[in-house]
Amino acid sequence: MYTRLALLILLFIPLAQAQQPPPARVVTTTIKTQELSPTSRMVGVLRFTQVSQVAADIEGLITSHNFDTGWVLKKNTIMAQLNTDFIYKDMAIIRSQILESDAEIEKLSREVKRLDSLKQGQLASRSAYDEAFFNHKILKERKKTLQRRLDRMQLSLEKSKVRAPFDGIVLEKLKDQGDWLGKGDALARLGSTSDIQAVIPISEMLLPYQQSGSEFEVFIPALNRTIIGTLTGIVPFAELRSKSVYLKIALPYEEGMLEHLSAETQVPTATPRKLQLIPRAALLQNQGAEMIYTITEGKATPMSVNIVTRSGAFIAVDNPNIKAGMTVIIDGNDRLRPGQPVQVVEP
Repeated sequence: MYTRLALLILLFIPLAQAQQPPPARVVTTTIKTQELSPTSRMVGVLRFTQVSQVAADIEGLITSHNFDTGWVLKKNTIMAQLNTDFIYKDMAIIRSQILESDAEIEKLSREVKRLDSLKQGQLASRSAYDEAFFNHKILKERKKTLQRRLDRMQLSLEKSKVRAPFDGIVLEKLKDQGDWLGKGDALARLGSTSDIQAVIPISEMLLPYQQSGSEFEVFIPALNRTIIGTLTGIVPFAELRSKSVYLKIALPYEEGMLEHLSAETQVPTATPRKLQLIPRAALLQNQGAEMIYTITEGKATPMSVNIVTRSGAFIAVDNPNIKAGMTVIIDGNDRLRPGQPVQVVEP
């Protein structure tokens, strides 16, 4: 009987070993310590800080236009062309008057020379010479005046093209082809793509922890994109009731940005303190709680984490049981079970 029992035990041991899964292959890194400020998520909006009511210097009928709402335009792009028929007619008239002046000037020039030679021989009076001389001078000045009027017409011809004053996006179209555009009337609203800000409301109590020039990671949900911005200042007023103030975070323009889109960022809420930095790749969700896996005696050990702030590709935690130098699993952790044997491999 004992022999039979021993035989069964010997058969069972390799069977149990065969059913035990092999060690999971994982990649690890070391937890580090860094001095960071605790943060809190705040939500604001995008805003174009430079918005122009693009207007015309002259009046006229819009004969063609080259823009629509949402279009991104380069500086000096022709947005609309005004009718120039009358300008060309006036320019033709002035050119004819200049040609007439040239003929009169040439005629009087010869007369002045003739009277000058006659005056030398006392065959012409001084008054006749003076009259011809000053008439010649008046005609030359009149030609200069006509030339200035022609230059002005040429400028009006250029001003008949309404151009974008800067690189921007069309926020609103106010006039269309066939409309009359008066002098100073707005053709469109143009927001500068070089001057975009995320305006983030915060409590006035958080102002001491904000430093101009600090970098912020701004997440735009509508674009599903995170953009690095720089704190340029604070809107110089506070809401009367809520005592909220507004941070101004300058952002580079990216395609798809629109006025008043939501913008989210982590705002410092306290003075900097030492926190443990863990790569975001190590973070897992377990029934709504956030956790990581470390290694204890060759086995995966789960540990819950309290995220104080996020910094680039890292999270910062303040759990007392998480120390600098601890090993954390950053790859292969999504398939682990607590207590499962692991094998560390090179990334």
